[in-house]
Amino acid sequence: MPHNDNVPISRAFPLLWTVALIEGFSTLAVEVIAIRLAIPVVGSSITLTGVMLGVVLLALSGGYWRGGALSARWDRNRTRMALTRNLLIAAVVYGAIAFPLEAMTIEKALDLGASLPLAIAAAALLLFLLPIYLASQTVPMLAELTNVEGKAGRASGQVLFFSTVGSVLGGVITPVWLFPWIGVAHSTWVVCGLLVCAACAISLSRRFTPAIAIAVLAVVVALSVLAPGGPAEYAFDSAYQSIRIVKEDGEGGRPERILIMSGSRSSGVYADTGETSFVYVLAAEKALKEAPASKVLVVGSAGFTFPRDVAAFPFVQRIDAVDVDPVVKAVAEREFLRQRLPANVRFLPLSARYAVRRLHRDGERYGFAFIDAYFGKGIPEELVTVEFFRDVRAVSDHVAANVIMDRDLESAFGRNVLESFREAFGVAWITDVKPGDSATTNIMVTNWPAIGARRWGGAGGPYRDDRNTADRDHVAMVWGGG
Repeated sequence: MPHNDNVPISRAFPLLWTVALIEGFSTLAVEVIAIRLAIPVVGSSITLTGVMLGVVLLALSGGYWRGGALSARWDRNRTRMALTRNLLIAAVVYGAIAFPLEAMTIEKALDLGASLPLAIAAAALLLFLLPIYLASQTVPMLAELTNVEGKAGRASGQVLFFSTVGSVLGGVITPVWLFPWIGVAHSTWVVCGLLVCAACAISLSRRFTPAIAIAVLAVVVALSVLAPGGPAEYAFDSAYQSIRIVKEDGEGGRPERILIMSGSRSSGVYADTGETSFVYVLAAEKALKEAPASKVLVVGSAGFTFPRDVAAFPFVQRIDAVDVDPVVKAVAEREFLRQRLPANVRFLPLSARYAVRRLHRDGERYGFAFIDAYFGKGIPEELVTVEFFRDVRAVSDHVAANVIMDRDLESAFGRNVLESFREAFGVAWITDVKPGDSATTNIMVTNWPAIGARRWGGAGGPYRDDRNTADRDHVAMVWGGG
């Protein structure tokens, strides 16, 4: 990097283009991480993706405009100083404030009665607008620095090319490789570290800048390490969910090992024997005994307690367990169950919709299917539609779904899910598997009159693929909106 304007800056073009690449990478990586961090609170939905994308584009547009206006009237040294400052500030805000506080901020907004889109937008604007705005000024400022021939279009095109290539890499590498390899938390460190490196590259001629950058990175990492994470025996953030294993005293003081996924207690076993402790799983196993089947389909594997247990039933020959997250089997065997799954359990690491349709195309037919893909604070909205339930009906005779909903079935979410199930199967039988539990509890929904079930005779609006408000209805139910 030249020390003054008298040295041809064109010598530094490869370095400046690398900075543009890093800026593009970090922006898309931040968007992916921000969406991923919100999923444990509000679930994965088009609403989440759309609102986050809108805030990112708003910040980018403001940064491009302001960066171009400032760099047009500054000299190159001042522009480099501003770029260095912007990137360092962005790294600090991302690592010390935005990423650690995002989930909590959304929860607080929902507690205050905000709607789902408003809660997401408020958190995104408060935490991510400033750092993205500052980092995005890199593009017009670099275009100004590289415009030494008086050809602004050419300079802008080159910088935007490298920034866009970086965006492509950030959008692909972050969820596909970084999340599975190092987890979400460490992926945030990578983003902050890259921004710090870019700041150093912009101002290599200033000896104090690398020292400041190293200090900034150290602060970001220290704050991330010191952030409270809860007393987990095991913790990992996969591309799809936050996975935690904790040890708790269950009823009667008997210790349990609890698998928590995306903030929800998904599976439990007694720590001393490894036996299943969750009542809803035991209820599903009882339902299978009422409708014996040689082939069983499980959609949403969680801790694999149901597949492991029913694999020992004398009439069960094979269990196909579907889960979109490929890491769950290894986590369950190594950290949760602490035993290998039986040989007649086949794991299919596929999305539920695709897996069920592929199984149908392959001519598979199951005597019993258990849908356990729903969780506490979020909801995979694509798995509560009439179309999905029809896909399951096409491959299974007896279907049981564990759905967390309000016990009195007055919420829009509860009524609409049951209506969707009923439209697909012609009937919906419901069983309160844990009487005396909280107002929001596990309800087992079946397409046949399981022992203890009652036929649902209410009314609701079915969720469909082309018109689905399950994400908002679910948030309203969980956060007290009805």
